[in-house]
Amino acid sequence: MSLIISLDEGIDIEKPLDNKLNKIVSTILDQEKMSDCVINLRLLNDKEMRKLNMQFRQKDKTTNVLSFPNDDISVTQTKNIGDIAISVEYVKEEAKKEGKTFDDHIIHMLAHGVYHILGYDHENNENAMIMENKEIQTLKKINISNPY
Repeated sequence: MSLIISLDEGIDIEKPLDNKLNKIVSTILDQEKMSDCVINLRLLNDKEMRKLNMQFRQKDKTTNVLSFPNDDISVTQTKNIGDIAISVEYVKEEAKKEGKTFDDHIIHMLAHGVYHILGYDHENNENAMIMENKEIQTLKKINISNPY
């Protein structure tokens, strides 16, 4: 498993957070029996996230996380199963409002994004419960409490 992290200008993360981001991805992929794959993570600001949200979802606003599954033929050669974008600014503000640490919240957003890449969604209550339970159980394995 490999997580390739790209940091936009002005964004930096500490080594312990980098390690935890890698750990949550490897934990999920091991559980899902998909350990031989690659995920790209881009950490960016609200301005860039707003552009992506507009371009791909036609929503003219920022958001916390976007996931882009790779469903083309290249997956068999590259092992790259998708890309995730997380707005560091948005997640910092959201964590503050919700009384969470930034590290725990960004790790949760990455887990959420990975589950989307793997085909999970929250389009209806039943699917949302499945996805949320997976997130809760996975986060618990790395000592992060229920984010919901």
